[in-house]
Amino acid sequence: MDGATFADRRRFPDRRVRRLSLRYPERRSGFDRRGRAASRYLRFLEAYRGRPLLVAGCLAAIALFGTADLVLTRHLLELGASEANPVMAALLEMGTAPAVLFKGAVTGAVLAGMWALRRYRRVLELSLVVAAALTLLVAYQVAGLALLST
Repeated sequence: MDGATFADRRRFPDRRVRRLSLRYPERRSGFDRRGRAASRYLRFLEAYRGRPLLVAGCLAAIALFGTADLVLTRHLLELGASEANPVMAALLEMGTAPAVLFKGAVTGAVLAGMWALRRYRRVLELSLVVAAALTLLVAYQVAGLALLST
């Protein structure tokens, strides 16, 4: 068989061209190196992934800060503040029970998904970002509570 005819039958003219792939970059293929990560950030994420109790603690902190957010929001609404989230505003107008059920269900589903997918780097990053964002939100609400209660 002639080399030119074999080259003409290839499906892709250049194998170096990246094709559409449904494989997530963080999933290992058979050709990935198993050595330590090069950057400090990736070493931090590897250490975080390797400590399931630390991941569980971060997820518990997310649940705790989500609960604190709901309680502080309720107190701030009683003092005359307004809810910025239109979904929670509508639920809080119906009463506290629908808001608690909705927030509990959504938070529980998100935390269960994060726990199930904790081996992925993006999920670990998301857990840290959500924990930091909820910490800032609760600090903002505590400051607002201090200002409105005086």
